[in-house]
Amino acid sequence: MTPAKGNRTWTIPNDLAKAVALSGEAMEWVESFPVSEHSRYATRLVLEELLTNTIKYAYPDGKPHLISVRVNISNRRIQVELVDDGRPFDPTAQPGPDLETHFDGENPGGLGLELVRQLTHRMDYRRDPPNNHLHLQIPTDDPDEDPAGDDPSAGPPEEPAS
Repeated sequence: MTPAKGNRTWTIPNDLAKAVALSGEAMEWVESFPVSEHSRYATRLVLEELLTNTIKYAYPDGKPHLISVRVNISNRRIQVELVDDGRPFDPTAQPGPDLETHFDGENPGGLGLELVRQLTHRMDYRRDPPNNHLHLQIPTDDPDEDPAGDDPSAGPPEEPAS
């Protein structure tokens, strides 16, 4: 039987090809756990979007840098943590995109970060110089399914005490 918990860490250089390879390897690992298809999809998109943004925008010096990615899986959530030594950037403080100006071409960008927000349950950022620490949580179940068969009018399930 596949264990319901696991933890894995990768460190890659700031290289897009390495980011794509890491995303694929991480997904192979995540697929060995009993998580929903939606959670696997969300994890892959979150990793690809955040790693791509980090590599493209965090390093104006053009020098080699390392990015650490940790994925922790438990019964209820997938936790993703990215640590990089790029320029400070707090994605939680960024406004959502203005879709009217975005599609007019006046204000391109920002849709990937909005996608990450929509796919994650929680996103926290802290700057611990010289590093950015971004921590995200993705539920392991499918938000569109009711696995217990409960009455949807009963409201959301209560969270267990931490």
